[in-house]
Amino acid sequence: MYGVFTRKTLFALLVILIVVLILMGVAGNVMGVSAAPRELPIYSVETPEKVLSLGINCAWDDSDIDEILKLLDERGVKATFFVVGTWADHYPDAVRRIAAAGHEVGSHSNTHPDMTKLGREEIAQQLDTSGNKLEALTGQKPVLFRAPSGAYNNLVVSTARALGWEVIQWSNDSLDWKGLSVEEITARVTGAAGPGDIMLFHAGKPNTAEALRRVIDTLAAQGYRFAPVGELVYGPPYTIDHTGRQHK
Repeated sequence: MYGVFTRKTLFALLVILIVVLILMGVAGNVMGVSAAPRELPIYSVETPEKVLSLGINCAWDDSDIDEILKLLDERGVKATFFVVGTWADHYPDAVRRIAAAGHEVGSHSNTHPDMTKLGREEIAQQLDTSGNKLEALTGQKPVLFRAPSGAYNNLVVSTARALGWEVIQWSNDSLDWKGLSVEEITARVTGAAGPGDIMLFHAGKPNTAEALRRVIDTLAAQGYRFAPVGELVYGPPYTIDHTGRQHK
């Protein structure tokens, strides 16, 4: 009899505990304290102007850098180059030429790891090391960071911002790294382009330079102008909506 009573009592207590936990969870959701808010990079910018940014990642080689720089100079366009620290080690003159041409240089990490698998100190080390290398080559302290492969979590974004970096994603992906043809890249990018877009291209890929030429010419004919990411984004205070679009 005692054993039966004990089992029934324990079962009742367990049911009560579960109900209490559920109610606490509901209350937390209502109060908005159930989970930490999601930290988002800037994917695009809300703007009434027909302006967008070219974000060019440098992680492979420098085979087309001079062609890209010549094109941008001919078109009067300034872009943002997101440079991996080890790429800068291998191609320091390319980094200097990018900066000397008046383009913005940001960090794409130091060794291109999956940043979501790193702890806070490792994230900081990736940013500090790459930042120091780029500053030594360009004479300017970089403040923009684009995560390798676009992989981020709350820790990556919050750590970067705490260290003075702005975290930049993209809203218009060329997929040039997939080996698409010039025509495919051009159609993909121009067909989706809109005010405030931040684009993703990659140096060191066969069709990137020619696709960039066509993208720039097509969008310029539609009334768009190009600005470096640092000029496109707003300084604080600002908000970022659930899509990653930045608002003043």
